[in-house]
Amino acid sequence: MAAPLAAGASASVNAEDFYSTAVELEKKGFRALFDKRAKSMEAQMKDAGASARQANAAASKTGNPLYCVSDAERKKGLSVSQVLAMLGALGQETRSKLTLERAWLLALKRKYPCTAT
Repeated sequence: MAAPLAAGASASVNAEDFYSTAVELEKKGFRALFDKRAKSMEAQMKDAGASARQANAAASKTGNPLYCVSDAERKKGLSVSQVLAMLGALGQETRSKLTLERAWLLALKRKYPCTAT
């Protein structure tokens, strides 16, 4: 069983620790809502998302976006299962070396690459 994660910014959370705990919580289904770790993990993921959006916005201003999500996909959003699949696709070795913030940005780059038009 993974160690509980302390609340904090995504830049201080190990991506593998976050992922393994999130997978454990997802297996609980509805009961995960009552797990004391869920709220802090949700905040950490929101922080990672905000950080990625800021980095992408800054890069987009220079004409080199880091990732490109269609408006339709952006409006639809991502489910917990989709987020876990994206983080899972990075592999344990990669996740273990990255913070949640960096891992999420990498996952977005891989899932939504920008193609030259």
